[in-house]
Amino acid sequence: MMPRTIVLPHASTEERSRLLSMDLIRSRALDRLYERRDAVQNLIRALEDYQKSREARMAQCIGFSSLRKCSSDFAQSQI
Repeated sequence: MMPRTIVLPHASTEERSRLLSMDLIRSRALDRLYERRDAVQNLIRALEDYQKSREARMAQCIGFSSLRKCSSDFAQSQI
């Protein structure tokens, strides 16, 4: 999300100026929260993709007594 540029008009009263400043602060805080949410969603997606690829590699392994025997591709990726 692109940050919004907010231009504050010349305030005629002190209270109006304070309210406009608070609106600007809230708006900027909301923009930062949206940016963080996007970053967290990207991180979650990356972790889910990693988990899926790891599960797919583990599916190539077979049980051999109490140990797991894996294909050489999987074994090499674990080193």
